[in-house]
Amino acid sequence: IHKAYKDGTLTARQLTQMYLDRIDAYDRHGPMINSVITLNPKALEEGDKMDTEFKRTGKFVGSLHGIPILVKDQVDVAGLPTTLGSVVMKDYVPQLDAGGVARARKAGAIVLAKMTLGEMGGGDTYGSLFGVTRNPYDLERTAGGSSGGPGAAVAANLGTIAIGEEGFASIRRPSTWNSVVGMRP
Repeated sequence: IHKAYKDGTLTARQLTQMYLDRIDAYDRHGPMINSVITLNPKALEEGDKMDTEFKRTGKFVGSLHGIPILVKDQVDVAGLPTTLGSVVMKDYVPQLDAGGVARARKAGAIVLAKMTLGEMGGGDTYGSLFGVTRNPYDLERTAGGSSGGPGAAVAANLGTIAIGEEGFASIRRPSTWNSVVGMRP
């Protein structure tokens, strides 16, 4: 991605729009993977800021410059709901980013969307707010949990990378079941 940015064959805005189009085609329509709870309405604007900064300085702001990321909806993103997949939490909007999100933004990441999870952060990827998330390789199978939304979305190429959270096997299980690399710190 960074090579394409340097070569001028791709911009952060273009990449962000490509992912938004894939989300519409595969998550909202088509196979309806159902891994996205909330799209960031400012994602394209964030892409524009990264493009402007790169054009102005000729340098990336950090190692994640212009990289669209997906964030499990258990992790706070300022200005976007953190619902834990539950109708009980649907109106909670944090004012600050969680530590990992703040570091990713500082490195130039673009928050693209908040992703499905096991309701209240536990179990398989099902929630009263969104229903069930499907495994992109077999829509009749589970995406795993509790970070199944991020796992399924990365497998379906709906974003470059994702941030999940793990207490037990909440990153390892969705990674394995969706054939993506997951790292548990």
